[in-house]
Amino acid sequence: MTAGPASAATAPCRQYRYGYGGTGNCVKAIQGIANVISITNAARSEAGPVARDGIYGSQTEAAIIKIQRAAGIGADGWVGPQTWAVLCYYGAFWGDDMQAKADYRWAKSYAC
Repeated sequence: MTAGPASAATAPCRQYRYGYGGTGNCVKAIQGIANVISITNAARSEAGPVARDGIYGSQTEAAIIKIQRAAGIGADGWVGPQTWAVLCYYGAFWGDDMQAKADYRWAKSYAC
């Protein structure tokens, strides 16, 4: 039996803020979701793709700022409660990119 997606209260990543210099699986989840948002919505296409390497560098920060601006929330590059809500809200379209599909599904189940 597989566990379903984590709730916002128990998701391991959503309990923390992430920004420049952060590392780990939660950063990798942020990158995976940001990449799919960049494929999904032409208005946000400038947000990605970013390397899904688990290192929150300038490329990831720039993508998050663009996603924050598009969502009309504070654009500071930090992934906190408001940005997690945006990242976890958007649906997915990955076209023929099966790696993006796999990354997105993992990221959503892990972080959202």
